[in-house]
Amino acid sequence: MDKSLAQDDDVLPDFDEGDEDEEGGPGEPPPWQEPPHAPEPPRSHPCWSCAAAVPAGSPACPECQESARHLRLLGPGASIDLRHGEGPPLRLGRHPVWATAVAGALSGDRGQGVSRRHAELQLTPDGTMWLTECAHGTLNGTYVNDERIPPGTRAPVHDGDVIGLGRNCAFTVLLVEPGA
Repeated sequence: MDKSLAQDDDVLPDFDEGDEDEEGGPGEPPPWQEPPHAPEPPRSHPCWSCAAAVPAGSPACPECQESARHLRLLGPGASIDLRHGEGPPLRLGRHPVWATAVAGALSGDRGQGVSRRHAELQLTPDGTMWLTECAHGTLNGTYVNDERIPPGTRAPVHDGDVIGLGRNCAFTVLLVEPGA
């Protein structure tokens, strides 16, 4: 390139920062700049049991070893929100030792009609859920979507079903699949 041409103000156009070029309007990046990248999907999520970081796609928490898949029982209002993972069943009842996770939530009027040892809800490793009324039965019954299940019978429960412990206590069951 001839240096004399490069120094001549008549040959090279002046560009100000505020000038718009023909290819982009105001606020658009110049064509030689790459557009901003979309945010990356999360690489981890908090464990439902211990709140440790669980890598996306991991079947279990590296800290507490609980399965990433779990069920939630949502009771009346936002006052009862229980979570339980795969493995041993969640015992539902008012007995403070037998139904440790639930008994406190069913105290007072909330537990009216719920037996001390009412039923068990289990999430299996294949993602199916089962509700079983205790073999000795209850006076007020156990229900899945308003259908009574016989004592000792294992009944399937699906995501969104409502389980009833007696006629005055009900929970909506949600199956939580992280990353799905």
